[in-house]
Amino acid sequence: MTLCFKANGKPDLSAIPDWLAVEFSFAAKEPYFYRVCVIPEIADVALVLGTLEHDGTPSGWISHLQNLGFEEVVQVSCRDFFSPRADRDR
Repeated sequence: MTLCFKANGKPDLSAIPDWLAVEFSFAAKEPYFYRVCVIPEIADVALVLGTLEHDGTPSGWISHLQNLGFEEVVQVSCRDFFSPRADRDR
């Protein structure tokens, strides 16, 4: 299951692990707004190998993202990110 989040903050983008897809949104009214999606194929392997340690719940992912420097992390529907309108507006 793919989890999606929106967040603010100033994370170190060079330190983002491979199990996260992070996009900067230029359309946001906030100065720093990111769309973050968990890539389950990579995250599941990282959990099994012990590279990624948490319970896999949305609250666990929010905590993980906050540790990476994201702020005001909120889970959102992935449909909002991957809807036909979102693809059209890219």
